This record gives sequence, structure tokens and C-alpha cells, in this order.
Amino acid sequence: MKMQSYARLLLTTTSVVALSAAAVLVAQPAAAQHVPNTVPNGFYAGGSTLASLSFRQMFDCFMQESVGFNNAPNSPPWDGYTFTTVTPISPGQIPSNVCTTHLVQGMYAGVGSGNGFRAYITNSPAQWYGGTLTPTSAPAVVPTPNPAALPPFKDTNNTHFQTYPYAHIDMALSDSPLANTLAALTTVSIPITPTVNWGANVTVGSTGSQQTVSYDTTKYGPPIQMPAFEVGVAIPVNVNSALFQINSQIKQGGNIVQGGAIQLTQAQICAIFSGMVTDWNSNTTIPFRNATAQSAAPFYYANVGNGIATAQRYASASLPITITFRSDGSGTSFIITNYLKNVCPLLDNGTGSYSAIFNQPNLPSTSFQNLINNIVAVRGNGPWNGSAASGNWTGQSGSGGVAGTISDSAANAGFIGYVSSDFTKPYASTIAGPSGTVNAPYSAALQNEALRLGGGGTPSPSNSTSITFIAPTPAGINAAWFDPLLNAQIPNSSSTYADWDVYGKTYLTPTTRGGITYTNQSILATTNQAGAYPLAGTTYMAVYGCYANEARAANVRGFITWLYNNVMGSAPRQIAENNGFEIIPSGWITALKAAYVNAGAPQQIHGSGVGQCVGVPGAN
Repeated sequence: MKMQSYARLLLTTTSVVALSAAAVLVAQPAAAQHVPNTVPNGFYAGGSTLASLSFRQMFDCFMQESVGFNNAPNSPPWDGYTFTTVTPISPGQIPSNVCTTHLVQGMYAGVGSGNGFRAYITNSPAQWYGGTLTPTSAPAVVPTPNPAALPPFKDTNNTHFQTYPYAHIDMALSDSPLANTLAALTTVSIPITPTVNWGANVTVGSTGSQQTVSYDTTKYGPPIQMPAFEVGVAIPVNVNSALFQINSQIKQGGNIVQGGAIQLTQAQICAIFSGMVTDWNSNTTIPFRNATAQSAAPFYYANVGNGIATAQRYASASLPITITFRSDGSGTSFIITNYLKNVCPLLDNGTGSYSAIFNQPNLPSTSFQNLINNIVAVRGNGPWNGSAASGNWTGQSGSGGVAGTISDSAANAGFIGYVSSDFTKPYASTIAGPSGTVNAPYSAALQNEALRLGGGGTPSPSNSTSITFIAPTPAGINAAWFDPLLNAQIPNSSSTYADWDVYGKTYLTPTTRGGITYTNQSILATTNQAGAYPLAGTTYMAVYGCYANEARAANVRGFITWLYNNVMGSAPRQIAENNGFEIIPSGWITALKAAYVNAGAPQQIHGSGVGQCVGVPGAN
């Protein structure tokens, strides 16, 4: 098994996973070694599973872990990844020739975006638990998933980092933004007590002991959220069935290529995720929109290609469309529901009930259950909520849980879902599924706005060697981020944390394209950029304006500065692209550094008693 596949296998449990991290302002000489059994500089983070693999490698690269914390330089780090001087790097490798050496030890609990921000708002690392725990009427000892052994959420080689929960919180990660007002920046804090260093069980408080906690600026200073890098949400599809007759599938050398498992239009994505179509054999008439007007066609209308111009059903007999979704609080769910809310109602001729399902105040959301609730309210009980005997929508925790369930095995043919692109081929080869290690799935290529408006309503009938629609690649994600309407709204250095919500950037003036007037729609979800992948987003780093001491603040500033070293060939860029992601545009980076980390920045991150943190105790 390849190194990345091994690390990914361990990352895809439903529990806490760890990334080793790093950050100080001044690099240490390569010869400096960590002295065992002395307290090293610590850095603690947690949250998004979508970003976990990339951050794992970036943190290792920043601290050159094998130099700073292992016995020999350039030895394999203890998390399962390998350093290499060979370029381009292969999956799971770290480009040591452009890495740095900072003597700081860090940990990352990959517990999902929802739990990530819960702990951030409460400033309580006990809220970083795996899975979903719901208090009952009385306190109870309940099982909680044990963290994966590798990548570690704690360092068994260092006695000072062998316990969990963590000592404090330095950074939280989420693929969805913080609430856009301080009044709404609240969370439900659940009393959680580990047994012995967070072992097999934890004590969860009663329903009555839950507390609604608001972010406290008097303790932590202003909240800060910064987009770390561009991410893409892939639509994995398992097409391993003799029933499939997919003309739009792209193969090279007899093998499916990335984005070639199937090519799907906007209309087909909306029909699937609204519960309008539940079988690959369906001939249900669905609404769509061409370059100028709304229309309707059978669900399979875009199944052309490989020399076949006449569309046919995707399956020759009944084959349920089994949607695998995130059951935990997920920024990945936020990105896909943001897309569905902004795009689907524009396509509807009234038959799809898309406004009633998608254009609701409970979307976008980190909870996919909100969408299911909307579908039930419109369509009644059905396979989407599992209440029917033929129920075929299934929830899984973490991107790995979704990808591992879909896989490419014949047993799961017809499964479809959404995951970060680094959990699909070619960025992953194997995934740890609920029943063991399985092959990573291939993804769909998606129609974007530019194709729809330019007449690209279906894949090319004659093309069997290249993809007409857009695959979740770094180039496709980057094209969406370079929409000039989006970049015209880059915040200035005095902006508040909410101004960095890239999903909330809407059209400043009404913009009409192809008979549609865009006003309140998210620019990122409806971008008209050529080659743009439509399910693009970001992973946010949420940090505090003030920390308990300046050393911790320097760690945060140091890592952010290193990450934003946005030069071609830089280590962050290489690692991001190696996982299917991309560094954010330079204009955003310049503005973020000017606001938060540069010397003299008006909102520079500090320790208690320094700059904006005078009189503020800072995050513990």
C-alpha cells in the first residue's frame, strides 16, 4: 500500500485524527535537535477533515519534523509520510528541498468542521471529539471512537504530547465560515469528561447541562478567519455495474480517468440531490436551462459520447442512486448545499420544487440533514430519509467515511456522494471504508455556468478521450477563485472577520446572463469563468485575536506567514496541488497578511498585553 494510502486509511476513521503542526517566526538551524523529555514549543489545532491530509503534510514540511523531532535528519516522519527531493512529488510525499525547520511540536484533531468551531468558540479543547455525541436526560458514560494510531493525534515518542484533550487551542479549521455577526457567533457546549486520557469512553453531561456559549471578545480579542487554500468538493460515483451504459464515461488506455466516471450537468445534479430522481434507470423528465431559456428533458438527456449522439438511460435496468452524505457537522456539506441553493432554483421550470427545497433559510448548512428535512417537507417520506423499505440515502462520518462507502466495488454500484477531491483518484489510491480498505472512487466531471451559457449542454458526442465538463483539479478550482467579480471584493486590512467569507460574496450590481439575472447568488457558486470547477471553496483557519502569551501568538503568525509564501514552486503550493487543491490568489494573500500578520498590521495577532490585546487575557 502506498504511503499516502496508509495515512489516508488511518485518517478516515470517524474519530479524532492528528496532524503534526508547526510555527515560530524564527527558523532554527538544521542542526538543532529536540532534547527528549523537555517541554517543546506546542501548537494545537483541530477541525476540518477535508483539509486534514494537506495540513498534515504542510505542518510536517513547516517544522521539518524529521529534523526537529526525530533522531536523524530526513528519516521518515512518524505520521506515515515521506520527505523527498524528487519533483514533482508523488501522493503522500513532502518536498523536503523547499521545507523549513522550526522547532515547534503541533497536533491536529481531525473531528469535522462543526466540532472544530464548537471548540474554537468555547475555547475548550474538550469539544474536539470524534463523531456526534448527544446528551440524554442524565449524564452517561458512552463509547467514543478511539483516535487513529497514525497520523497521531498525540505523539507517543514525546512524553509531553501523549494526552488528549489538548492543553489549549491555537487554531481551528472549517470549510464553512463563522457566523457573520458576533451576536450569532454561538455554539452549544456539551460537558464532556474523558475517562483516562480520552480512552474508549467519555462521560457526556445531561441535556440540562448543555450551555449556549457565545464568543467572548473580552477574553479572546476579535475573532479572525482566514482562507487557508482553495479546495474542491468532488462528486464520487461508483459505476462498477454491468447495468451501467454510460456513453459520457471517459477512458484512456481502458481505464477511467479523473472526472471520467460520468459527466453530469447542473440539472442532473439538482435532480439527484433533490430526490426528484432516485434510480439510474430513470426516464423522469427534469427541468434544465440551456443558453437562453428553461426547458425539460429525460434525466438521461446528457448521456452521450463515445461516438453515440443519441442519449440512452444510464442503466439498462433498475439501479438505485444511493446518496452517501456526511452525517456529522461538515464544511463539505456546507459547500455542496451552498452550490445547490444558488444554482438549482435558477434552472427550475416549476416542476422540480427546487426553490421550496434548496432556497430555504436553513441552507447552506454544515448539516446535510437540513436538506433532507426540506426534501421530506416537499416530497414526503422516501428513500432520502430511509423511512421507506427501499431507503437508499446513507450517512457516514468524515470525507473518508463517504469515499470509503462509495468506493469502486460492484457491491456499491450506483453510489454517489460528495467528498474533498483528495479522497478520490488520482489523489488517493485506497480508502479505509467501514468494512476495510477499499479502492478510492473516481469522480464525476461537472457542467459549469460557462459551458451551459456557451452551449455546452451535453458532453461531446464524438469524444471518447477527453472530458467535456470540468474535473475537480487544482486548475479548475483556481479558475473559479479568479472570477474578477469575486476578486473585486477582496477585503481591506481593517475589515472584520465576516468580510473574509468568500461564499457570501454576491453580485454588487444585478448581472444578466442567458436570461438569468444574478443578484443575491454566491459568485463562487455561479461563476462564469471558463474552466471553473463549480464546487469550489476554501478551508478557513480560525484564530484568536489575542493569546495568553506572545510566544503562542508568534507561533500562529509564523505558520500563517509561511503558508502564505505564495510563490510558484513553494512548498505550500506543491503540497496543495499534490492533494488536488491550490493556494489562494495573491491579492487575497496580500490583504490577509496586511490585516493580521505583517509588522504594523492594524489587527496583528498578539499575546496578552501587546497591541490590540492590552487588557485582554487572551485564549488559554
